[in-house]
Amino acid sequence: MFASNVFAQINFVQNKNFDKTLYNNALLADSAIKAGEFGTMHSLIVIKNGILVFENYYNGWAKDSLHQLQSATKSVISTLLGCAIQQNFVKSDVDIISKYFPNYLLEGTAKSKIKISDLLTQRHGFAWNEGAWNDPKNSWRKLISEEGDWYKKILQLPMDTIPGTEFLYSNAAPTLISGLIQNAAKMPIDTFAVKYLFEPLNIVDYWFWQGNGKPRNNGMALISLTSRDMAKIGQLYLQKGKWAKKQILPEGYISTATSAIVKDVGLNGAYKHYDYGYFWWSNPVSQNDKKTNIFLARGAGGQNIIVNRDENLVIVTTAWNMQQPNKVQLIYDWYLSR
Repeated sequence: MFASNVFAQINFVQNKNFDKTLYNNALLADSAIKAGEFGTMHSLIVIKNGILVFENYYNGWAKDSLHQLQSATKSVISTLLGCAIQQNFVKSDVDIISKYFPNYLLEGTAKSKIKISDLLTQRHGFAWNEGAWNDPKNSWRKLISEEGDWYKKILQLPMDTIPGTEFLYSNAAPTLISGLIQNAAKMPIDTFAVKYLFEPLNIVDYWFWQGNGKPRNNGMALISLTSRDMAKIGQLYLQKGKWAKKQILPEGYISTATSAIVKDVGLNGAYKHYDYGYFWWSNPVSQNDKKTNIFLARGAGGQNIIVNRDENLVIVTTAWNMQQPNKVQLIYDWYLSR
């Protein structure tokens, strides 16, 4: 059962009802972190049933420190799309995106068939190279070095696959979702985020990367939040989109966003594969074949919001482990999963 106050806020004051076994396991994880097992860690938060079980910070970081989410930003953008649907700015996640970009010449091309869901599942069809940062062909690096309207630049890219068919991880997709939201709501994406997500969740400390042209022209490409506020987003999903008795996200959207729409993607050094929903990863299978029934936001270096519905559990990690960027997630696998 959830704590009685769970729809109001997370109880960040540990009380007698917290899970002692989980706490002891978190202490073991804490010892491993301090021993350097997971590289340069910045925070670990464990919340069960809306109650704080464990919280610690490392290497000079603190509970009020803002942390770059890296690609976990994508999951926040997915959340904002859910907010836009809840507020009736966007009718459906299967709408054609050209409806929301009327000033761009998309009709009569394959781009006119791209659905919002194709962007959210990274099956957009654009020719895009999200390879190594030092690769001169890296599409994202080239884009962010330029000023002007990034939405236009992305929408002018050639297509190399049919929309909705092949998974190709990119920063192009969340950038377009950001632009789509602000076009639908007729307000900058950062203003929208504050009004419809941050204020309802009492998130007051945040930082939007300005990029070249500020969020209005580049989307919410990168955001910084505190670890506690990252946990609030995980808890919002656990509570089926409800916070303080108010529906922030449609319950059906959450179910779809965290489901396994695209199977067996995301190979890396720590995991054989994941499934993918709407900018949320799920069902990771580790290199030793351990399967885990969770969904999560993932960002380079170890920025994770991990949610286990069965256990009413939210785990947040922040770190800067760029040598083994996926190892931080193993804190959950090795210490905190049942």
